[in-house]
Amino acid sequence: MSTPTRRHLLKLGLFGAGLLAVGGVGLGLRPGSRAPVPRTLAALEPDAFRVLAAVADRICPATGLLPPAAELRLAERVDAHLATLHPDDVAELSRALLLLENALAGLLIGGSTVPFTLRPPEAQDRTLARWRGSRFVVLRSAFKALRTLCVTAYYADPRVGRAIGYPGPPDYGQRSAPALQVPQRIR
Repeated sequence: MSTPTRRHLLKLGLFGAGLLAVGGVGLGLRPGSRAPVPRTLAALEPDAFRVLAAVADRICPATGLLPPAAELRLAERVDAHLATLHPDDVAELSRALLLLENALAGLLIGGSTVPFTLRPPEAQDRTLARWRGSRFVVLRSAFKALRTLCVTAYYADPRVGRAIGYPGPPDYGQRSAPALQVPQRIR
């Protein structure tokens, strides 16, 4: 058997790199869930919305008397809130959602080649836990933003408040108070 030449090793290395690149592109383009989305989304594109809905289901699951995020249409409420934010902030969050969904990113970050929305709930929980404790600040920040948006919208729902025994905000006599009388400007 002859000793491989430098040229042969280079060709072999380039061929291997090409195969990896093709495989990476294939993973990056692997589609996720095609679950139906609301007709009108306020801020997110359908693909990002599907990921948000899956994240909301994992961050706010049904437990005991608490309803699941899907029943409360939590992703729609978060999407409506996102419409009130600066477009650059929405774009950044949308990119984070699509990164979470991307199979190639999933392979590099957590070892899974399955898009986030197609993973079983336990695998989704592990992925979110990896993002929460990641050494990359951008992943930790994205997780914190998603968690804050979902939890805030979840506990703002009156049905959740009733389920946990929260009577609602206190009435300091303002509901029965007369409307504020503002004097007319003197001319």
